[in-house]
Amino acid sequence: MTAFRFIHCSDLHIDSPFRGLASQVPSLTERLRESTFRSFHNIVKLAVEEKVDAVLIAGDIFDGTDRSLQAQLKFRRGLLELSQKGIPSFIVHGNHDPSNSWSHTLDWPEGTTIFPGNKVEHFPVTREGKTLAWIYGISYPQKEVNENLALRFKKDQKQGFAVGLLHANVGQHPGHDNYAPCNLQDLISRDFDYWALGHVHEFKVLRKNNPCIVYSGNTQARHLKETGPKGCCLVTLNSGAPANIRFMATDVVSYRSAKVDVSGTSSINEVLHAIQSQVEELAKESLTREGLVARLILTGRTAVHKELQNPGATQALAEEIHTFFEGHSPWVLVDLSTQTAGTYDIDSLKEGKDFVADLLNLCESDQEKQLQGKILEVMKPVFESWAGRKYLDSDEDIQAITLKARNLALDQLVNRENP
Repeated sequence: MTAFRFIHCSDLHIDSPFRGLASQVPSLTERLRESTFRSFHNIVKLAVEEKVDAVLIAGDIFDGTDRSLQAQLKFRRGLLELSQKGIPSFIVHGNHDPSNSWSHTLDWPEGTTIFPGNKVEHFPVTREGKTLAWIYGISYPQKEVNENLALRFKKDQKQGFAVGLLHANVGQHPGHDNYAPCNLQDLISRDFDYWALGHVHEFKVLRKNNPCIVYSGNTQARHLKETGPKGCCLVTLNSGAPANIRFMATDVVSYRSAKVDVSGTSSINEVLHAIQSQVEELAKESLTREGLVARLILTGRTAVHKELQNPGATQALAEEIHTFFEGHSPWVLVDLSTQTAGTYDIDSLKEGKDFVADLLNLCESDQEKQLQGKILEVMKPVFESWAGRKYLDSDEDIQAITLKARNLALDQLVNRENP
Protein backbone atom coordinates (compact mmCIF):
# COMPACT_ATOMS: atom_id res chain seq x y z
CA MET A 1 0.00 0.00 0.00
CA THR A 2 1.06 3.58 -0.67
CA ALA A 3 2.20 5.50 2.43
CA PHE A 4 -0.47 7.59 4.17
CA ARG A 5 0.58 10.79 6.01
CA PHE A 6 -1.89 12.67 8.16
CA ILE A 7 -2.31 14.89 11.18
CA HIS A 8 -4.22 13.53 14.15
CA CYS A 9 -5.44 16.15 16.61
CA SER A 10 -8.24 16.50 19.12
CA ASP A 11 -9.65 18.58 21.96
CA LEU A 12 -9.06 21.99 20.43
CA HIS A 13 -11.59 23.51 22.87
CA ILE A 14 -11.81 26.62 20.72
CA ASP A 15 -13.33 29.65 22.44
CA SER A 16 -12.54 28.51 25.98
CA PRO A 17 -13.49 31.36 28.35
CA PHE A 18 -10.31 31.24 30.54
CA ARG A 19 -12.07 32.53 33.64
CA GLY A 20 -10.36 32.80 37.01
CA LEU A 21 -6.63 33.44 36.75
CA ALA A 22 -6.98 35.53 33.60
CA SER A 23 -9.14 38.04 35.49
CA GLN A 24 -6.10 39.04 37.57
CA VAL A 25 -4.51 40.65 34.51
CA PRO A 26 -7.33 41.86 32.22
CA SER A 27 -4.85 42.85 29.51
CA LEU A 28 -3.97 39.16 29.05
CA THR A 29 -7.53 37.80 28.97
CA GLU A 30 -7.93 38.24 25.23
CA ARG A 31 -4.50 36.70 24.54
CA LEU A 32 -5.49 33.61 26.51
CA ARG A 33 -8.82 33.38 24.72
CA GLU A 34 -7.08 33.66 21.37
CA SER A 35 -4.59 30.90 22.22
CA THR A 36 -6.96 28.07 21.26
CA PHE A 37 -7.64 29.70 17.89
CA ARG A 38 -3.95 30.25 17.27
CA SER A 39 -3.04 26.66 18.14
CA PHE A 40 -5.54 25.47 15.51
CA HIS A 41 -3.97 27.89 13.03
CA ASN A 42 -0.61 26.23 13.81
CA ILE A 43 -2.12 22.83 12.95
CA VAL A 44 -3.39 24.14 9.62
CA LYS A 45 0.01 25.68 8.90
CA LEU A 46 1.77 22.41 9.77
CA ALA A 47 -0.58 20.41 7.53
CA VAL A 48 0.15 22.69 4.58
CA GLU A 49 3.92 22.72 5.16
CA GLU A 50 4.08 18.93 5.52
CA LYS A 51 1.73 18.37 2.56
CA VAL A 52 -0.23 15.75 4.48
CA ASP A 53 -2.95 13.65 2.90
CA ALA A 54 -5.58 14.49 5.54
CA VAL A 55 -6.30 16.13 8.89
CA LEU A 56 -8.25 14.09 11.47
CA ILE A 57 -9.94 15.84 14.42
CA ALA A 58 -11.13 13.51 17.19
CA GLY A 59 -13.76 15.63 18.89
CA ASP A 60 -14.21 18.58 21.24
CA ILE A 61 -13.42 21.20 18.64
CA PHE A 62 -15.34 23.77 20.69
CA ASP A 63 -15.36 24.14 24.45
CA GLY A 64 -19.12 24.26 24.93
CA THR A 65 -22.47 24.02 23.26
CA ASP A 66 -22.93 27.81 23.47
CA ARG A 67 -20.02 28.54 21.15
CA SER A 68 -19.97 31.91 19.43
CA LEU A 69 -20.53 32.47 15.74
CA GLN A 70 -17.07 34.05 15.67
CA ALA A 71 -15.55 30.77 16.92
CA GLN A 72 -17.36 28.74 14.27
CA LEU A 73 -16.34 31.13 11.50
CA LYS A 74 -12.69 31.04 12.58
CA PHE A 75 -12.74 27.25 12.63
CA ARG A 76 -14.37 27.23 9.19
CA ARG A 77 -11.65 29.57 7.93
CA GLY A 78 -9.00 27.02 8.90
CA LEU A 79 -10.87 24.20 7.18
CA LEU A 80 -11.23 26.38 4.09
CA GLU A 81 -7.47 26.93 3.97
CA LEU A 82 -6.96 23.16 4.11
CA SER A 83 -9.55 22.67 1.39
CA GLN A 84 -7.87 25.21 -0.88
CA LYS A 85 -4.62 23.25 -0.52
CA GLY A 86 -6.37 20.00 -1.41
CA ILE A 87 -6.18 18.60 2.13
CA PRO A 88 -9.40 16.92 3.31
CA SER A 89 -10.48 17.08 6.94
CA PHE A 90 -12.39 14.44 8.91
CA ILE A 91 -14.20 15.43 12.10
CA VAL A 92 -16.16 13.74 14.89
CA HIS A 93 -18.09 15.50 17.65
CA GLY A 94 -17.22 14.85 21.31
CA ASN A 95 -18.95 15.46 24.62
CA HIS A 96 -18.18 19.21 24.59
CA ASP A 97 -19.52 19.74 21.08
CA PRO A 98 -22.14 17.04 20.38
CA SER A 99 -23.75 17.04 16.98
CA ASN A 100 -27.09 18.28 18.33
CA SER A 101 -25.40 21.56 19.27
CA TRP A 102 -23.60 22.37 16.00
CA SER A 103 -24.83 25.09 13.69
CA HIS A 104 -26.81 23.77 10.75
CA THR A 105 -26.79 27.15 8.98
CA LEU A 106 -23.07 27.15 8.14
CA ASP A 107 -21.84 25.48 4.98
CA TRP A 108 -18.55 23.69 5.52
CA PRO A 109 -15.78 23.81 2.89
CA GLU A 110 -15.41 21.20 0.20
CA GLY A 111 -13.40 18.25 1.46
CA THR A 112 -14.76 18.54 5.02
CA THR A 113 -16.34 15.35 6.35
CA ILE A 114 -18.30 15.53 9.61
CA PHE A 115 -19.34 12.10 10.83
CA PRO A 116 -22.96 11.51 11.90
CA GLY A 117 -24.02 10.58 15.41
CA ASN A 118 -26.36 7.72 14.57
CA LYS A 119 -23.94 5.22 13.03
CA VAL A 120 -20.32 4.56 12.05
CA GLU A 121 -19.57 5.75 8.53
CA HIS A 122 -16.38 5.39 6.50
CA PHE A 123 -14.95 7.61 3.77
CA PRO A 124 -11.89 7.26 1.52
CA VAL A 125 -8.76 9.39 1.34
CA THR A 126 -7.36 9.42 -2.18
CA ARG A 127 -4.27 10.75 -3.91
CA GLU A 128 -3.89 10.81 -7.68
CA GLY A 129 -6.72 8.34 -8.08
CA LYS A 130 -5.35 5.87 -5.51
CA THR A 131 -7.19 5.08 -2.29
CA LEU A 132 -4.71 5.58 0.54
CA ALA A 133 -6.99 4.93 3.49
CA TRP A 134 -10.53 4.73 4.79
CA ILE A 135 -11.47 6.87 7.78
CA TYR A 136 -14.14 5.38 10.04
CA GLY A 137 -15.90 7.53 12.61
CA ILE A 138 -18.97 8.33 14.67
CA SER A 139 -19.93 11.51 16.52
CA TYR A 140 -21.61 12.03 19.88
CA PRO A 141 -25.29 12.77 19.17
CA GLN A 142 -25.58 14.36 22.63
CA LYS A 143 -23.20 15.25 25.45
CA GLU A 144 -23.43 12.09 27.55
CA VAL A 145 -22.68 8.91 25.64
CA ASN A 146 -22.37 5.84 27.85
CA GLU A 147 -22.38 3.25 25.06
CA ASN A 148 -19.19 1.48 24.01
CA LEU A 149 -19.01 3.04 20.55
CA ALA A 150 -15.86 1.07 19.65
CA LEU A 151 -17.96 -2.07 19.23
CA ARG A 152 -19.88 -0.41 16.39
CA PHE A 153 -16.78 -0.17 14.21
CA LYS A 154 -16.45 -2.85 11.54
CA LYS A 155 -13.75 -2.91 8.88
CA ASP A 156 -15.36 -2.91 5.44
CA GLN A 157 -12.79 -2.28 2.69
CA LYS A 158 -10.48 -4.01 0.25
CA GLN A 159 -7.64 -1.52 -0.10
CA GLY A 160 -5.87 1.19 1.87
CA PHE A 161 -5.28 1.62 5.58
CA ALA A 162 -8.17 1.49 8.06
CA VAL A 163 -8.18 4.38 10.54
CA GLY A 164 -10.69 4.77 13.37
CA LEU A 165 -11.63 8.26 14.58
CA LEU A 166 -13.17 8.15 18.05
CA HIS A 167 -13.72 10.33 21.12
CA ALA A 168 -13.68 7.92 24.05
CA ASN A 169 -12.28 6.97 27.43
CA VAL A 170 -10.14 3.89 26.84
CA GLY A 171 -9.38 1.95 30.01
CA GLN A 172 -11.16 4.40 32.30
CA HIS A 173 -8.48 7.09 32.37
CA PRO A 174 -8.75 8.86 35.74
CA GLY A 175 -9.65 12.52 35.71
CA HIS A 176 -11.78 12.22 32.57
CA ASP A 177 -15.51 11.66 32.26
CA ASN A 178 -16.14 8.03 31.37
CA TYR A 179 -17.89 8.68 28.06
CA ALA A 180 -18.01 6.04 25.29
CA PRO A 181 -16.04 3.71 27.61
CA CYS A 182 -14.07 0.87 26.06
CA ASN A 183 -10.86 -1.08 26.59
CA LEU A 184 -7.81 -1.77 24.46
CA GLN A 185 -9.04 -5.18 23.39
CA ASP A 186 -12.22 -3.63 21.99
CA LEU A 187 -10.07 -1.50 19.68
CA ILE A 188 -7.56 -4.23 18.82
CA SER A 189 -10.33 -6.62 17.80
CA ARG A 190 -11.58 -4.23 15.10
CA ASP A 191 -8.52 -5.07 12.94
CA PHE A 192 -7.71 -1.42 12.13
CA ASP A 193 -4.27 0.03 11.40
CA TYR A 194 -4.55 3.18 13.53
CA TRP A 195 -6.92 4.59 16.13
CA ALA A 196 -7.02 8.40 16.31
CA LEU A 197 -8.46 9.06 19.75
CA GLY A 198 -9.69 12.15 21.52
CA HIS A 199 -10.91 13.02 25.05
CA VAL A 200 -7.75 12.55 27.15
CA HIS A 201 -5.73 15.78 27.28
CA GLU A 202 -2.30 14.15 27.21
CA PHE A 203 -0.27 12.72 24.33
CA LYS A 204 -0.29 8.98 24.96
CA VAL A 205 0.60 6.02 22.77
CA LEU A 206 -1.52 3.22 24.20
CA ARG A 207 -0.24 0.68 21.66
CA LYS A 208 2.62 1.10 19.17
CA ASN A 209 1.57 -1.27 16.41
CA ASN A 210 -1.02 -3.71 15.08
CA PRO A 211 -2.95 -1.51 15.63
CA CYS A 212 -1.39 1.77 16.70
CA ILE A 213 -3.66 3.39 19.32
CA VAL A 214 -2.97 7.02 20.21
CA TYR A 215 -4.33 9.95 22.17
CA SER A 216 -2.95 13.13 20.59
CA GLY A 217 -3.89 15.21 23.66
CA ASN A 218 -5.28 18.72 23.52
CA THR A 219 -3.71 21.32 21.25
CA GLN A 220 -3.49 24.11 23.84
CA ALA A 221 -3.50 23.90 27.63
CA ARG A 222 -6.32 25.84 29.28
CA HIS A 223 -5.59 25.67 33.00
CA LEU A 224 -2.76 25.04 35.41
CA LYS A 225 -3.32 21.29 35.66
CA GLU A 226 -2.47 20.92 31.97
CA THR A 227 1.27 21.49 32.05
CA GLY A 228 3.88 20.66 29.43
CA PRO A 229 3.81 20.86 25.62
CA LYS A 230 0.48 20.43 23.84
CA GLY A 231 -0.03 19.70 20.17
CA CYS A 232 -0.88 17.10 17.55
CA CYS A 233 0.52 13.95 15.94
CA LEU A 234 2.12 13.85 12.50
CA VAL A 235 1.61 10.23 11.45
CA THR A 236 2.95 8.17 8.57
CA LEU A 237 1.57 4.70 7.90
CA ASN A 238 3.59 2.35 5.71
CA SER A 239 2.62 -1.18 4.76
CA GLY A 240 4.57 -3.76 6.76
CA ALA A 241 6.26 -1.17 9.00
CA PRO A 242 5.46 0.33 12.41
CA ALA A 243 3.59 3.63 12.37
CA ASN A 244 5.83 6.68 12.47
CA ILE A 245 4.37 9.09 15.03
CA ARG A 246 5.87 12.52 15.68
CA PHE A 247 4.40 14.71 18.38
CA MET A 248 4.35 18.31 17.14
CA ALA A 249 3.81 21.15 19.62
CA THR A 250 1.16 23.65 18.52
CA ASP A 251 0.46 25.52 21.75
CA VAL A 252 1.17 29.24 21.93
CA VAL A 253 0.93 29.57 25.71
CA SER A 254 3.04 27.34 27.94
CA TYR A 255 1.62 26.23 31.30
CA ARG A 256 4.24 25.31 33.88
CA SER A 257 4.46 24.63 37.60
CA ALA A 258 7.43 24.92 39.93
CA LYS A 259 8.38 25.22 43.58
CA VAL A 260 10.31 28.26 44.77
CA ASP A 261 12.48 27.55 47.80
CA VAL A 262 12.58 30.66 49.99
CA SER A 263 14.36 28.98 52.91
CA GLY A 264 16.49 31.43 54.86
CA THR A 265 14.93 34.57 53.40
CA SER A 266 14.49 37.36 55.91
CA SER A 267 12.62 39.94 53.82
CA ILE A 268 9.87 40.19 51.23
CA ASN A 269 12.43 41.64 48.81
CA GLU A 270 14.40 38.41 48.98
CA VAL A 271 11.25 36.39 48.36
CA LEU A 272 10.44 38.56 45.33
CA HIS A 273 13.94 38.03 43.96
CA ALA A 274 13.58 34.24 44.31
CA ILE A 275 10.24 34.34 42.45
CA GLN A 276 11.67 36.53 39.68
CA SER A 277 14.61 34.17 39.20
CA GLN A 278 12.28 31.16 38.87
CA VAL A 279 10.03 32.96 36.37
CA GLU A 280 13.06 33.97 34.30
CA GLU A 281 14.18 30.33 34.20
CA LEU A 282 10.75 29.13 33.07
CA ALA A 283 10.54 31.93 30.49
CA LYS A 284 13.85 30.81 28.97
CA GLU A 285 12.37 27.34 28.52
CA SER A 286 9.28 28.87 26.85
CA LEU A 287 10.95 31.20 24.35
CA THR A 288 9.15 29.56 21.42
CA ARG A 289 5.78 30.40 23.01
CA GLU A 290 3.94 33.71 23.09
CA GLY A 291 3.03 33.43 26.75
CA LEU A 292 3.89 31.67 30.02
CA VAL A 293 1.36 30.83 32.72
CA ALA A 294 3.14 29.54 35.82
CA ARG A 295 1.91 28.04 39.06
CA LEU A 296 4.54 28.82 41.68
CA ILE A 297 4.51 27.37 45.18
CA LEU A 298 6.66 29.04 47.83
CA THR A 299 8.30 26.47 50.13
CA GLY A 300 10.82 26.38 52.95
CA ARG A 301 11.27 27.85 56.42
CA THR A 302 11.46 31.61 56.36
CA ALA A 303 11.39 34.52 58.76
CA VAL A 304 8.62 36.12 56.69
CA HIS A 305 6.35 33.07 56.85
CA LYS A 306 3.76 34.85 58.99
CA GLU A 307 3.71 37.83 56.62
CA LEU A 308 3.19 35.52 53.66
CA GLN A 309 0.08 34.07 55.34
CA ASN A 310 -1.62 37.47 55.58
CA PRO A 311 -4.73 37.88 53.40
CA GLY A 312 -3.80 39.29 50.01
CA ALA A 313 -0.06 38.72 50.45
CA THR A 314 0.39 36.28 47.57
CA GLN A 315 -1.88 38.37 45.36
CA ALA A 316 0.27 41.45 46.05
CA LEU A 317 3.43 39.50 45.20
CA ALA A 318 1.86 38.20 41.99
CA GLU A 319 0.89 41.72 40.94
CA GLU A 320 4.45 42.87 41.56
CA ILE A 321 5.75 40.04 39.36
CA HIS A 322 3.27 40.95 36.61
CA THR A 323 4.49 44.55 36.74
CA PHE A 324 8.13 43.47 36.66
CA PHE A 325 7.61 41.30 33.55
CA GLU A 326 5.28 43.70 31.73
CA GLY A 327 6.30 43.88 28.07
CA HIS A 328 8.40 40.74 28.42
CA SER A 329 8.45 38.07 25.70
CA PRO A 330 6.95 35.63 26.42
CA TRP A 331 4.38 37.51 28.46
CA VAL A 332 3.97 36.20 32.00
CA LEU A 333 1.02 35.32 34.24
CA VAL A 334 1.62 33.71 37.63
CA ASP A 335 -0.51 31.91 40.18
CA LEU A 336 1.19 32.08 43.57
CA SER A 337 0.55 29.99 46.68
CA THR A 338 2.50 29.18 49.84
CA GLN A 339 3.61 26.04 51.62
CA THR A 340 6.14 27.82 53.79
CA ALA A 341 6.77 27.27 57.49
CA GLY A 342 8.16 29.35 60.33
CA THR A 343 11.76 29.16 61.44
CA TYR A 344 11.00 26.96 64.44
CA ASP A 345 13.16 23.84 64.78
CA ILE A 346 10.93 20.95 63.74
CA ASP A 347 13.37 18.28 64.99
CA SER A 348 13.54 19.83 68.47
CA LEU A 349 9.77 20.20 68.64
CA LYS A 350 9.34 16.51 67.73
CA GLU A 351 11.45 15.49 70.72
CA GLY A 352 9.16 17.28 73.17
CA LYS A 353 6.57 15.73 75.50
CA ASP A 354 3.67 17.96 74.55
CA PHE A 355 0.80 18.06 72.06
CA VAL A 356 2.99 19.73 69.41
CA ALA A 357 5.40 16.78 69.47
CA ASP A 358 2.49 14.33 69.20
CA LEU A 359 1.12 16.26 66.22
CA LEU A 360 4.44 16.33 64.36
CA ASN A 361 5.10 12.64 64.95
CA LEU A 362 1.58 11.78 63.82
CA CYS A 363 2.18 13.71 60.58
CA GLU A 364 5.10 11.42 59.75
CA SER A 365 3.51 8.14 60.83
CA ASP A 366 1.61 5.47 58.94
CA GLN A 367 -1.57 6.94 60.40
CA GLU A 368 -0.94 10.08 58.35
CA LYS A 369 -0.68 8.01 55.17
CA GLN A 370 -3.88 6.21 56.12
CA LEU A 371 -5.55 9.59 56.64
CA GLN A 372 -4.45 10.72 53.18
CA GLY A 373 -5.90 7.51 51.77
CA LYS A 374 -9.23 8.22 53.46
CA ILE A 375 -9.20 11.78 52.11
CA LEU A 376 -8.59 10.44 48.60
CA GLU A 377 -11.46 7.98 48.99
CA VAL A 378 -13.89 10.64 50.22
CA MET A 379 -12.77 13.16 47.60
CA LYS A 380 -12.82 10.69 44.69
CA PRO A 381 -16.00 12.14 43.11
CA VAL A 382 -14.40 15.60 43.17
CA PHE A 383 -11.12 14.36 41.72
CA GLU A 384 -12.89 12.60 38.86
CA SER A 385 -15.30 15.43 38.04
CA TRP A 386 -14.53 17.74 35.13
CA ALA A 387 -14.61 20.85 37.35
CA GLY A 388 -12.73 19.42 40.32
CA ARG A 389 -9.81 17.88 38.47
CA LYS A 390 -8.68 21.35 37.32
CA TYR A 391 -7.74 22.03 40.93
CA LEU A 392 -7.12 18.64 42.54
CA ASP A 393 -5.99 15.62 40.59
CA SER A 394 -3.13 13.88 42.32
CA ASP A 395 -1.74 12.47 45.54
CA GLU A 396 0.64 15.42 45.48
CA ASP A 397 -2.29 17.79 45.99
CA ILE A 398 -3.45 15.88 49.07
CA GLN A 399 0.10 15.90 50.47
CA ALA A 400 0.29 19.65 49.91
CA ILE A 401 -3.01 20.18 51.71
CA THR A 402 -1.98 18.07 54.71
CA LEU A 403 1.41 19.83 54.88
CA LYS A 404 -0.29 23.21 54.85
CA ALA A 405 -2.66 22.02 57.59
CA ARG A 406 0.32 20.93 59.68
CA ASN A 407 2.06 24.28 59.27
CA LEU A 408 -1.14 26.14 60.11
CA ALA A 409 -1.51 24.09 63.28
CA LEU A 410 2.09 24.84 64.24
CA ASP A 411 1.52 28.55 63.69
CA GLN A 412 -1.34 28.43 66.18
CA LEU A 413 0.33 26.14 68.70
CA VAL A 414 3.95 27.23 68.84
CA ASN A 415 4.33 30.30 71.01
CA ARG A 416 7.10 32.19 69.22
CA GLU A 417 7.39 35.89 68.69
CA ASN A 418 8.84 35.40 65.20
CA PRO A 419 7.35 32.19 63.77
